[in-house]
Amino acid sequence: MRGVGDTNLQESIVYSYWLIVLQLLKHGIAWEAIQNFTESEINMILGVQAAIDQKQQDEEARSMAQSSGNSMMNAMG
Repeated sequence: MRGVGDTNLQESIVYSYWLIVLQLLKHGIAWEAIQNFTESEINMILGVQAAIDQKQQDEEARSMAQSSGNSMMNAMG
């Protein structure tokens, strides 16, 4: 059995391809549309989705920090 690190270039490309396809499908993009996207379109979609995900994470962190601060203030006061 081959080790995980023993992949050749072709296997790496195939793995990356399917990883991207699965990401796009997970975000609700139709298989037919994915097949017709150019590389730059895929990069734009993934980039925009990453920005949206980052914004949501930032908002959640800010909300948690704010509620944690409010809890501390209530406990002190």
